[in-house]
Amino acid sequence: MTKKLLVFFLAFLIVVAFSLPSLAQNRVEGKIEALNKPAKKITIRGVEYSLSDEAVKVKVKVGDRVEATVEGKVVTKLGLLLE
Repeated sequence: MTKKLLVFFLAFLIVVAFSLPSLAQNRVEGKIEALNKPAKKITIRGVEYSLSDEAVKVKVKVGDRVEATVEGKVVTKLGLLLE
């Protein structure tokens, strides 16, 4: 009985460990209010985020409507929204 409980608990921990990164991701939509690509900083809806190396390559400018995938305070993906 103890072995079964231990195996179940370990399997549960593995599932939780692999699902945590997806729980930390958020999507943010809004207009870019400030953008500083050399410093890798962007402000969307009044909140300043850092840009990942991938996100800094996207061609956007202040005033563009975007959708951003955010992990913590870092924008990992950035895409333009059609108006």
